[in-house]
Amino acid sequence: MVLDNGRFITSELANVTKMLDEHFRVALSATKIVAGAIADWLESGKTLSTEELEKVTHLEEKGDDLKRAILNELASATTLMQREDLLRLVHYNDKLVDGAEIACYHLAAFMSSWNPEGVLKEKIGDLGVKYLEIVTHQREAVRFLSLDIEKSLAKTYDICNLEKQIDVLMRDIWAALYPSKLPLATILRVRDFVNMLEEVSNFAEDAANTIRGLSLTLNT
Repeated sequence: MVLDNGRFITSELANVTKMLDEHFRVALSATKIVAGAIADWLESGKTLSTEELEKVTHLEEKGDDLKRAILNELASATTLMQREDLLRLVHYNDKLVDGAEIACYHLAAFMSSWNPEGVLKEKIGDLGVKYLEIVTHQREAVRFLSLDIEKSLAKTYDICNLEKQIDVLMRDIWAALYPSKLPLATILRVRDFVNMLEEVSNFAEDAANTIRGLSLTLNT
């Protein structure tokens, strides 16, 4: 595998980055289920099916299997200088997969009894879009590490910008949700759901900083 300046990276690093890309692909698949469910719910009131919940749980289990395989690969590697940063990436990506599963079950708990209107509908819809965008950018940032470091770095800045936008959306949702006349149980579930998406965005930002560190190592 060749970097953008023509240098070869080690076969161990090439193998780990390939496995990481597969791990991130699983995280993105799980994220798409959540984002699609939000859009369908807001547009037509459609709720998550048992099959969709089982699918996201299966992806979480697949993510765990891939995580263990990557950790074993890192443990047995003898030439990797980037081991610590790669371990961080595996940890952050694991949080993305776990977060998608948790978010799905929070969403399923209230979507059949409530469909937001007005500001809440708009802001939750925007949150779903940006949640998918930030995970998509994170997967691309990792994929470009072994192909084009400049593109990888550009994606990390996109991630950080999206994280700030998600923080604003979260505050807007709280401002509309807490004064509402919704049952307390629904408010708490919605709060937990939104918190989960915001937590994922924080992990994505942490991963972006790790990717920048990796890019510096690979570019020296």
